[in-house]
Formats: sequence, structure tokens, C-alpha cells
Amino acid sequence: MSINKIFQIFKKDMKSTIKNPAVILTIIVIILLPSLYAILNIDAFWDPYGNTENMDFAIVNNDKNVTYNSQSLNFGDQIVGELKNNNDFNWTFVSEKKAMNGLENGSYYAAIIIPKNFTQNVLSIDSLNPTKANLTYIINEKTNPVATKMCENAANMIQSKINYNIVQTVDSEAFKQLTALGAVSQQPMLNSLSQVNSSNVEDYFYSPVDLDKQKTVSTDNYGSDLAPFYIALSIWVGGIICVALLKTRYLDQSSYSPLEVYFGKMGLFIILGILQSTVTLIGCFCLGIQMENPLMFVLGDYLITIVFIILIYSFVSLIGNAGKALAILILVLQISTTNGIYPIEVMNSFFQYLSPYMPMTYGINIIRNALLGMYWPTFKTGVLIMFIILVIIIIISILIKEKFDKSVNKFEQLIEESELF
Repeated sequence: MSINKIFQIFKKDMKSTIKNPAVILTIIVIILLPSLYAILNIDAFWDPYGNTENMDFAIVNNDKNVTYNSQSLNFGDQIVGELKNNNDFNWTFVSEKKAMNGLENGSYYAAIIIPKNFTQNVLSIDSLNPTKANLTYIINEKTNPVATKMCENAANMIQSKINYNIVQTVDSEAFKQLTALGAVSQQPMLNSLSQVNSSNVEDYFYSPVDLDKQKTVSTDNYGSDLAPFYIALSIWVGGIICVALLKTRYLDQSSYSPLEVYFGKMGLFIILGILQSTVTLIGCFCLGIQMENPLMFVLGDYLITIVFIILIYSFVSLIGNAGKALAILILVLQISTTNGIYPIEVMNSFFQYLSPYMPMTYGINIIRNALLGMYWPTFKTGVLIMFIILVIIIIISILIKEKFDKSVNKFEQLIEESELF
């Protein structure tokens, strides 16, 4: 193997990229496509839960007025009044028939139906036969899987708000009367409760237990949460685009040895991968993605790029078109096995088993730590695994390239002669 010949191949490839306008245009496309894939997806998911105001959510109010303590009450009207001043969703106030039709045809993602006896049941707490009030929540799960969760959160919000309104309206005296009905012997306790600040009593019944929410790491937006996955995925996609459009071998073996071709042509692929990642990095900075450690993010991204590019390039250089299929297969598996979006623990056992063997698992961890909060042991482990993958694939390539290259070349020639690929 001659170092001079390796550089000769590299120089030849570089000259070929700049002397032909059609090649230059193709190279530009190769560089831009992966970055567009990452940036557009990150931007699209930047703040989905903050952009639900255009999602249609039907509200049906069948509630009837009820007189309580000489006051006419209608909790259904209270819900409607609050939602009219709420921009979380596009609340649409319609009849029950129209709501059901809209759910069927996909006009509405979800609907809440307030029954005609809603206020009556709420106020039954002051009677001998209290009845729990119910709201009917209907969701069309066929419409969109994520919308289902968003609408469910909205339904919980409505339930919480109406519970609070009920407590504000039905004062602590109603709770005292209810208790007295069940246990007269507790009258001394009720007498003492009457001296308690009524707002405190209401707060207690509304929420007797508070949850103190804290975060070890806080993320600025949903786009930053998803960025590690889409950045790592775009790097792999970029490698596949490179091997799909550029040749990794010379069918004429008279001038160069297989290893000279392997190392010589590798240079162009690495440069293209670095250019792809550079454009992606620029896009990330322009979007304002959260970055705990920008330097480690940039260095980690370039390391992942070099490893992924060499890995995919080696697949195709060693086994031809079958290597492209292998790279695509691994891509498909990595979408579900790398803890990128869904926790790996909720996936089935097959994907959980594969996760530690997927390169993107460690690539995502490197980027995630650099962006969202640096935990050095995990970051260093990811970097170490990247170097191990790099060393292993190069050693394997050196060991088998010379032995199988002729057979693979013959197979590739037969493929080209078919004029199908």
C-alpha cells in the first residue's frame, strides 16, 4: 500500500468535484440535504405545546340553571366563559350533534360534553344523596397520536379549573353540613372549623396535597429536547446520501490496490460529512438551540460525523450495494433503539437488547450532554465508544478488503450490466 497513491486518489476526487458544474451542484445538494432534515424537524417541533391554538376542540354545554341559596348557578356557563378567554386551543362551542359529527369526520380533535344535570349534581353535595358530577370527554384517536395527548392535557386542565370554581362557589359550610349528616358526634370539630379562615378551608378541599416540582436540568423548549436525536439522525442520513450518490471503489484494479482505493476515496467522504455537519451546526446556532457546552457540542458533532461517515463508507466499500442496504437497515433500527424520543424502557425487549450496540445511542448521548447538561462520565463513555467503533471498522476493513475485493467487484459489475442499478 502506497501513501502517495492514496493521496493521488484523494487529489483526483477533489479535482473532479470542482471542474464539472453538474458535479458541483450535486455536491451542494449532498451537503445541504442532511442539515435541512435536522433543522427543519427541530424547528417544526420547537414548541408544539405552545402552538395548539389552531387545534379545534369542541365544547358542548347542555347544563341547566340551578337555584342555590337564592342564587341561580350554572357551572357549564362558567366553563364556557373561561374557555372563551383561553387561547390554549381553538375552543368551538357547538351542539352535541355537530360535535359528534365533527369528531367522526376529523374536524375536531376532541370534545367535552357538559350534561344538563351538571350543576344539579355539583350542588347535590348539600343534599342527603350527593351525586358526583361528570364531564364527558371524547377523543378521536385516529386523527393524530400526539394530538390525543395534547387534548387529554386540555381536558385535565378544564377539570381542574371547574373543580376550583366549585370549591370557590360551594363554600366550606357545605362540607361541614355533609360531615354533620354522617357523624353528629363530630360537632365540636365542626365548631372549631368554623373559626378557620374560609379561604384556607377551600384551598384544602381543592388540593389537600401539593406537589413541589423541581428540575435537575431545565430545557428551554421542546425543539432543544429533540435536537440530539435529529442531529445524530441527520449525520447518519448524510452518510447514506453520500454513498448513494458517490462511488466508493474503482472497478479497474490495475492502477491501485484495494486498500489504496479504500483509504484514498475515504477522504472525500469525510470532507463532505464535515461540511454537512458544519451547515447543521450553523443552523443550530441560528435557531437558538439550548447549548450547555457549545465547544463540546461542536467537537462532539464532528467526531460523530467522522465515525458515522467512515462506518457507512466502509460498509459500501467492503460489500458494495449490500453495504447501502445494511446502512439503511441500521438506520431504521436506530430510530427505535437509541432512546432518542421515547424511553428505551418502554420499547419491547428486542429493541432494548439492540440499544447498547447501536452507534447512534452513544452519538445522541454525546450531543444531549453537550446541549442540555454536561454529565462527564456519560459524555466520555460516548466519546470512547466512538473511537472504539472507528478503530474496529478500520481494522476489519484492512483485514478483509484485499481478500474479498475482487469478488465484490465482479458482483458490482454484474449489477451494473443489468442496467437496473
